[in-house]
Parts: sequence; C-alpha cells; structure tokens
Amino acid sequence: MSTLTPGTAADPSRVRTKGEFGAALRALSQDKGLSLAEIEKRTRSWTGPRLALKRATLSDAFNGRTLLGEQALLSLLALYEEPEKVRQLWLAAHRRIKAGERGAAQRAAGTDRFDTASPRELGIHSAIVVPDATDELPAYVEREFDFRLRAALTGVVERGSFVILVGGSSTGKTRSLYEAIHDVAPNWYLVQPAETEELLELKHDPPGRTIFWLDELQRYLGGHPPLSAECVRALTRKPNIVVGTLWPDHYDARIMGGQSDPAGADDIRRLLRSAIVISVAEDFTTAERERAYEKAEEDARIRIALETRDAGLTQVLAGGPALVLHWEQARPYAKAMINAAADAHRLGVQSPLSEDLLVEAMAGYLSGHRRVKPPGQWLSDAVPYATQPLHGDVSALSASDGGRPGTFAGYTVADYLAQHLRRHRRAERIPDEAWQAFVTRTNRPADLRRIADSATARLRYVYTEQALERLAGGFGDGAAAVELARLLARQDRFERAIEVLRRRLATAPGDGDAADCLAGVEALRRRVAQLRPAAAAGDPAACRLLVEILDDGGRRDALRARADAGEAIAAEELVEELAKHGCLRELRERADGGHAYAAEALADLHVAWGDVDELRARAHQGDEAAERRLSKAHEASARAGGAASELAVLRATAGADPEAAWQLCGLLFELRDVEGLHTELDAGTYGAADRLMALHTASETMPMEQLAKLRAFGLTADGAPITPPDDLRKDPTWPAS
Repeated sequence: MSTLTPGTAADPSRVRTKGEFGAALRALSQDKGLSLAEIEKRTRSWTGPRLALKRATLSDAFNGRTLLGEQALLSLLALYEEPEKVRQLWLAAHRRIKAGERGAAQRAAGTDRFDTASPRELGIHSAIVVPDATDELPAYVEREFDFRLRAALTGVVERGSFVILVGGSSTGKTRSLYEAIHDVAPNWYLVQPAETEELLELKHDPPGRTIFWLDELQRYLGGHPPLSAECVRALTRKPNIVVGTLWPDHYDARIMGGQSDPAGADDIRRLLRSAIVISVAEDFTTAERERAYEKAEEDARIRIALETRDAGLTQVLAGGPALVLHWEQARPYAKAMINAAADAHRLGVQSPLSEDLLVEAMAGYLSGHRRVKPPGQWLSDAVPYATQPLHGDVSALSASDGGRPGTFAGYTVADYLAQHLRRHRRAERIPDEAWQAFVTRTNRPADLRRIADSATARLRYVYTEQALERLAGGFGDGAAAVELARLLARQDRFERAIEVLRRRLATAPGDGDAADCLAGVEALRRRVAQLRPAAAAGDPAACRLLVEILDDGGRRDALRARADAGEAIAAEELVEELAKHGCLRELRERADGGHAYAAEALADLHVAWGDVDELRARAHQGDEAAERRLSKAHEASARAGGAASELAVLRATAGADPEAAWQLCGLLFELRDVEGLHTELDAGTYGAADRLMALHTASETMPMEQLAKLRAFGLTADGAPITPPDDLRKDPTWPAS
C-alpha cells in the first residue's frame, strides 16, 4: 500500500482540471498494476455505498473526458486500499475541480406568482372551440393519478419535491400539473427557465417556495450543459417544487441506457431516477371516462371528444387528429411550410421560426415549377392554411411572441403534429435549403448547438461546421470553438483550426480547453507532416496511419505507442478503439501476436456477423476465444435467417423508441446492410454513423481514399459524398491513395 507524496505522478494535490485528474488516476492505477478489466471484475459484486465500476466509465474518466462521481471515486480508492489521509486529498481535488466548473453569475429568481400565469403561458394546449364554450379551458376531468400527484407535491415542508409526468403528446400531462399546483401551491413564485443555464446558476443560492416549471423536460436534458441531478438536488434542498413533462420515448431512451449512451447519460439517468415519476396513459380508464361523461353535461367540448372514437379524449380536445388530417390534405406551399417547421423541431430548434426562415427552408420542399413564383406568393398561399384554426383555436402553426408581449417572433409547430411527423418522417432527408435556413436564421445558441449535434449524427459535417462557426464566432462559445477546431483538423485543415483557436484565445485568454486543444492540434500537425513524405511515396502503412491520425486526432496512434511500451490499460483501450472502428486487420495482427483481449474482440465481431468458418479456422489454430464463441456464431447465423421479421418489428417501433432504433442499427451492422444503415443515418439515429463507418472499414469494400474523405467531410444533404475543398483535392498526400 503506497502513500502519495507531492512530486509523484499520481499526486492529487496538484491537479486543477479533469484532464490532470484523469492522468493522476491513471498513474495510480498503473502503480497498482490494475487494468480497467480487472477493476471492473473486482468491483462487479459491490453494492451499497461501494459502486460497481464499469470499464467504459473508467476509460472516460482516466482520459479526462468526464469526472468520476464522488462515490465512484471513493469506491476506486477503497479498491486501491488508499489510507484515509490520501482519500481526503483526492476528495479535495475532486471538489476543487467541480467548484471550478461552476459559473460565477446567478440569475434572479422569478417574481411572478404561479396563479398569475395563464394556461397558454404554461404550455397547455389550446382546446377545440364550440359555440357555448365560455371558459378558456374545458372542464377538468379528474385522473386516477391525481391523488398521487398531489401527495408528491404536498410533501414539501423542509425539503422540496421533484415530479415528472411521462406521457405522449396531448395526453393531459401539463393540464394535470397545472390543476394540481393550483390546488396545493397557487401563491408560490414561478420560474420558467428558457435554458438550462438559468437553473444551473440558481442552484448555488436557490430561492424558496418556488415552482420550477420544466414543461418539455427534454429541452433541458439535451442542453449544453444538460440539467444535472446535482442541480435539482440543490433546488429541492429548500421547500421548492420542480416539475416537468416528458414524452415516453425521451424518458425510455435516457432511463434504460445501453451502448448508445452519449456523454453525461449516467447523470441524466440518476436525475430521472431521483424523480417521482407519474405515468399518463394515452387513453382514459373506465372510471375516468365515467367522470368525463358527467363533465360532458356541462361542457360540450368534452361531449364532442367522447363521441370521437379514433383518438383519445385529451388528444381530441387538443385537436390532434384534425391537425394530422389538415397536414395530409394541405396544398403544396402549406405542406412545405409545415414540413419545414416540423423538421426544424426534429433537429432540435425550439425557438419560434421567422417567416424569412420558413420561406428559405420551404424552397427545398417544393418542386421546380412551384419555386418559380415569388416567395411572397408562397407565404400568401401557405400561412393562412398552416395557421388556420381548427375547432376554434388549434392550428398546425401558431404565432408566437417569443416571450416579448406585443411582438411577433415567428411560428411554432403544434406539439401533437410535431410528434406525429417525427415518427412519420423520421428517415426523410432534410433538404439543403432547410439546413441552410436553420443554421443561418436561428439565433438561439441552444438551438444552434442542437442543430450541430443533429448534423453530426447524420454525417452532414458541412452544416455542423457552419453552426459551430456561428456559436464560436457570434456567441463566444468556447466549447464550440474547440469542437470546430477538431473537425477542421480531422479534415487536414490545420491552418483554419489554429486560426479558430487563436481567435478564441484572443478574446478569452484564460480558456484552458482552447489552449490545450491548440497545443494538441499543433502537435497533430507536426505528426502528420512527419508522415507525408512516406505517404506521398506510396508507403501503404504510412498512408493508413495518416488517414487514421486525421480521423481520430491521433488517439489510436498515442494508445498504440503506450500499448507497445507495455501499458496494459492502453492496450485494452486500443483494442476497444480498433473494434469500434472496424479495424479487423490490426485486431487480427494483435490477436495473432498473443493479445487475449484483442482475440476476444475479434471473435465478438465474427460472432456478430455469423462468420462460423472464420471462427472455426481460428479455433483450429489454437485461438481459445474463437473456440468459446463458435456456438454463439451458430446462433447468430440462425438468427440471420429470421432477421426480416425482427427488422420489421424494430422499424415499426424505431420512430418512437430510441432504444429500438439503436438495436436496429446493431442488427443492420450484423447483417452488413449498408443501405439500411444509411436510412438510420438520415433519421439521425445515434450510433448509425459509427456503425456505417466501421462496416465499411471492416469489409474493405470502399477504397481507403474514398472512405477517409467520407469520414472527414461526410455527406451532402442529398446523401452524396462531399467533395473536399480545392486545396485538399490537389494535395496528393490527402489522403494518400
């Protein structure tokens, strides 16, 4: 058992950043002689205050991408048998880094009472209108979950309450919350944050007796940074109520977890699990319908909804089915406008859409002869139909003031229609005109960030670049500058990447992430320059290494050097990266060289593809991993015979269930279905791009030069490979053929 002293490689007293913290942990692990796999194995059975530690979580922490949670850190130190004095040094470093990540500013809490907010301001759908209706809202029909909801909200005496209602669009989630809070805390203050940052700033000194209203909670979970469990805990340490609504597919995707987890998914999962979750069904129960019939005697709107058999009562009240029919029967200009608005919503745009934006976007949804008319005529044809009230006040597109009364900020698409079109059009390609309009006309940073993420998931890097350029240059977003520089470096555009980072550091000299990225980009440029002469001379190994370094920023190159020097953790991480990228050639070489973990990863890939003959051949050569997996390969091969029905089931549910979409990508990868993966790519399914690139790499059916350009520059809106800029196309060493 070792004691850390100042000056050692694993000295926590000197670290100030996540990267330094991860490096110190990695040094300590090497000192203990424990690989990631061994740590995971030894902690697998731990329960209670000691946490089981996953290899992927540790890998991210050791490489500075994330910061271990405090309990996970204590569990790791317990495994290392570090003394209490040393554990306190690590905890102090951990808390120091967390404190440094906090913003200094705080936003003032809300000063309006909850009972002064109108239902529309709180996100409650407009209802169908009938001649004898006098109230803004239909009579409220008591739901089965109302007692539990009120009990959850009234449990705030010394501590607060965090409640989420999960249900589909127009199922009555927001209305039920509205009625419940009006009963239990109508005179409390109200905070409706426009962005997650407002909540993160309030967490350090939260007000009391306040309602934090997070309708459409996915907007805050998908923010940069996302809403955290720590933030909600801080808000509810005082008698505050945090409430939110969430669609089931958003909830399931984040609570279930899986291979498709993005960074930060563990904290979001903890956040959701800390909430009191109340499910809101699509349809009314028998008892609820009986109560609805009683209310129908006094409210004709409920009577009309009860008489409609092809949709739920709350959906009819919100005009959902009428909206879908209205969209289906729309004339070309109106349908183009509605589709553009729905696609903006699909890409993550939450702010109102201006008429200028919609006109520019509409062009991509119109055939040639309809594009000839002046855009003013497009609007005169489309706007009246798209905004036409159905049953009184429900419309496909609604005018919005954008939070500034007396002004017109643009249009928002009806929630129910957006959800329907998200499923119906999930794999429809978004035209270039729409991408350009969303990127150039959207002025809310959070929307631009979501557009960038959506473009990246679809390999549309040209739009990623434009969105990040606006965030970095126009809004001073340091994280966007770093991300943009890394994208440019991957494309061998080092001068431009360095210019972006220097511009950022000129305005924010203390940005450590930008400074670190600049140093990394300059080092990468030097490494690429070393390889160019051999690549230009046609050396295949140099060509492959040059392409690889540009692709991943030198990560595999650095891991390979550490692995070849005998570092066990680096060797495991290298194998994971090789498998992730479909690098069969090097996996095979390392497996043949006696690396057991590489042999297992190689065998797993052959199992996924049902390569029984390949596994059998390797087993005959003494490969124990291949021999152990032979039976699984037979099962995978048999599964492929019934894949058609499994594909049909997954495709039927992928639009509403992100986990099903991820499983669909996995099955398409196993079936080597390139066309199917391209469909999921167009749908923006997380992981589809990685699966597609790995499949191309493993199968070697695409020339290395073509694949390298696809990885670096991506696709056009129409799905064709991007042509690199002229200066790179003239360079015979990028990438060397």
